[in-house]
Amino acid sequence: MKKLILKTALITLGVVIVLAVAAFGVASLCAPAAMSDFTYSLGMNVISGDYAYQEYERSGDLSYLARSFEIAATTGRDGKAQQRFDALYSADGFDEMCERRNEQTAQVDGLPDVGYDYRNYICGLGACVKYRLAGSDEARQQAISLALAETAQEFPSGNPVAALASEALKAKDAAFCRTLLAAVRAGSFEQNSLYEYVTVQLEEAVNE
Repeated sequence: MKKLILKTALITLGVVIVLAVAAFGVASLCAPAAMSDFTYSLGMNVISGDYAYQEYERSGDLSYLARSFEIAATTGRDGKAQQRFDALYSADGFDEMCERRNEQTAQVDGLPDVGYDYRNYICGLGACVKYRLAGSDEARQQAISLALAETAQEFPSGNPVAALASEALKAKDAAFCRTLLAAVRAGSFEQNSLYEYVTVQLEEAVNE
């Protein structure tokens, strides 16, 4: 009798596992957006980013492409991150998506107004990815060109040039810091406190 009960229990468990796996597979195929949210809530960021990319491929929603890029860029998957950034940056509707994200952020109660701009953030992250992957002077120059093109003359907080400078300083890349410093000085940026801080930090890195 005990053997029969045990056998029945094992069969039932096996059926439950098979059904769970099947349900997971169906959800993965049919509802990648929900799976992206679910896996992210479990701390499975890499998988969440891949599900977000699947949702972008399914629906064309750029917000999911942006999410997949952000996750790839911040979890050490720079190759995928660069591919996704290039697709995002050149996509029709990129400007509008960034504006919507800014509006959504501004509507969050209790969030301090720090001049956050989503386009600045995403392009700064993209420039850092390009820099980390750069294997030639031309590729490094592309990272600098992107950062310069996407940084407003007012040199606002969180701008791409500041993000790229921080990445190069973290890497203790004196040669790149020298090139970036020259490019920043050649620009027509407002020399505010952030500009002064960034250039001083780059100068110190060059002279170490």
